[in-house]
Amino acid sequence: LRRFGVGGTLSKMISDVKDGMFSLRDVRNLPLFTVYTLGIWVCYFLHFYLTFFAFTATSHLSITAGLVAFIACTLAVVVPTPNGMGSFHFAVKTILVLYGVETTMAESFVLIVHSFQTLLIPLLGIYSMLALSHRKPATTSTNPQCTGSDTAAHN
Repeated sequence: LRRFGVGGTLSKMISDVKDGMFSLRDVRNLPLFTVYTLGIWVCYFLHFYLTFFAFTATSHLSITAGLVAFIACTLAVVVPTPNGMGSFHFAVKTILVLYGVETTMAESFVLIVHSFQTLLIPLLGIYSMLALSHRKPATTSTNPQCTGSDTAAHN
């Protein structure tokens, strides 16, 4: 593997995953972190699954089919391609075809869903930048006993 330049990349990836796992030790509120993490994944799944109902070809599919396709696309984006291009499309299209969706409809579904998911990130980023730029800066307290969330109560 090292001869093909894969060994170094693979060992760095394993090291990065290990560092990420060990960083969980530094989380101050692990239960809240876990709830937020699960909440994000549930919302991500719902975002994916609810799009099934926007297309006639996929509107009949069960939540189980949605979960299988979601797991497939989640695993597919691990493949080191820019934004999961190709691997995401192949995985979801394959699952949809296995569930009886016509190939061209499955390809259309995947292309549209992936495009919207990809565009959503920069659009929300731009919206957030604009919203935060019009927000008043927080005032700081001159009271030395006042910290963090107490600031608003003492002003």
